[in-house]
Amino acid sequence: MATLLALAALTGAVWALWIDPSRALLVTVAVLVVSCPCALSLATPAALAAAGASLSRRGLLLTRSHALESLARVTDVVLDKTGTLTEGCFALTRQQTLGPMPAGECLALAAAMEAGSEHPIGRALAGAAGNAGVNAGSLSVANVRNVPGQGVQAEIGGRQFRLGCAAFVAEIRDLGGDALTEVADTTPIPGATQVWLGGKERLLAVFELSDQARESTSPLLEALRRNGARCHLVSGDSVETVQWWAAHFGMTDALGAVSPEGKRDYVAKLQREGAVVLAVGDGINDAPVLAQAQVSIAIGSGAPLAQAGADAVLTHGNVAEIAQALSLARQTRRVVRQNLGWAFFYNVVAIPLAATGFVTAWMAGIGMSVSSLLVVANAWRLLRAGRNGV
Repeated sequence: MATLLALAALTGAVWALWIDPSRALLVTVAVLVVSCPCALSLATPAALAAAGASLSRRGLLLTRSHALESLARVTDVVLDKTGTLTEGCFALTRQQTLGPMPAGECLALAAAMEAGSEHPIGRALAGAAGNAGVNAGSLSVANVRNVPGQGVQAEIGGRQFRLGCAAFVAEIRDLGGDALTEVADTTPIPGATQVWLGGKERLLAVFELSDQARESTSPLLEALRRNGARCHLVSGDSVETVQWWAAHFGMTDALGAVSPEGKRDYVAKLQREGAVVLAVGDGINDAPVLAQAQVSIAIGSGAPLAQAGADAVLTHGNVAEIAQALSLARQTRRVVRQNLGWAFFYNVVAIPLAATGFVTAWMAGIGMSVSSLLVVANAWRLLRAGRNGV
């Protein structure tokens, strides 16, 4: 703005001193009007506002200002499994008892330890106990400790128990994770998640829970690949389960049995290699990776902590909209460049014409208004993307 004012003052001085003093004021006003930076000022905000409105129509709410710009530069997408690519609605499909404790009591212990849990597996175990008529409410649970990505530890009747992944449960008896596989047929149902239950005295049971893929997962992955984004499946589930789901989805980059810190380190490694990472998740375990990525999206049905740390929140379960968001972000970047290019071209042409007296003040006013309208109209195209697609 200071440069434009200085240019207008210089133009007025030149006309007043050397060309035609009677026209100096009119030419100066024309330069001021024609060089009003409306188009330049509107070029980026108009496009960002239109794109944000379009995304909100799709159910994707941006919570941080840099999200749209970062989405346009994404090269890699790191996806959680449970609750993101799958529905997160587990069902108990098989239970194996490993000791003298009856299956009903094992299920009651598991349900009592998961009472009030917001995790999909915890809700599934509590629901399975209710469906089986098992009374878990009579058990006195104390000193509950949740270990993100591992499981839960608690005291019931003065005895300590653990419920979770194999390695976590094995630690309570100073066993290696492989020791668990020696006491049961642990070949899981394809794609099922195994949850172990054990105490200091012995291992008690292993539960297998099955999930189902979201209908929108395949369209999401296909669209991301078309956009040139590399997809990664990184989950805390067992390696075998994650590999099965990766093959099911046609993903080549997959890693299982990963802790929350491990997910963060995975993203950090991609970033060191030059990747711009989009992380998508829904659980408390995903909070570190959502914070690490350049841009992140939380599923609205997930944990509040994940939503609080994300740059955007998907308010529904249609994850295919994430790919549409990437396409729209890239289109927004193109629109911003077009707007800036037009505004720059207009000023380069119009200011010299006004300074030499060929454009009068009223012409300058019309030109300035038309240039601003063109910028806004170009950005308006992004609004239609919310209805008609990108």
